[in-house]
Amino acid sequence: MSGLSEVEVVARAGVPIARVRGEIDLSNADQVLRSLEDAADEDAPGLVVDLRELEYLDSAGVRLLFQAARTVADAGGRFVAVVAPDSPARRVLELAEASALFPLEESEEAALQLVSSV
Repeated sequence: MSGLSEVEVVARAGVPIARVRGEIDLSNADQVLRSLEDAADEDAPGLVVDLRELEYLDSAGVRLLFQAARTVADAGGRFVAVVAPDSPARRVLELAEASALFPLEESEEAALQLVSSV
């Protein structure tokens, strides 16, 4: 992973959670996308991407999240992003109308409930 971001993958209740820290921009979006695709488990009901520690997200980051959400959906899973209510990333995702493609939750617990209910 580049010096701009770090992706840590953990699993809770059989659901992979990718916790993204740092920044996502054009220079590292492809690397982060590969990390998210690697985190997705075809046997899991979906993927949770925790962006609460993300400090910066540009349009390349939004595109990678849209692509990851489509990939998970095409595999029959549910993609949910965890974003703090007052974070810059939430503002960017709201402006991009990301919630039309995937839910934006405030906690991993809420996101896990959505993914597990598929």
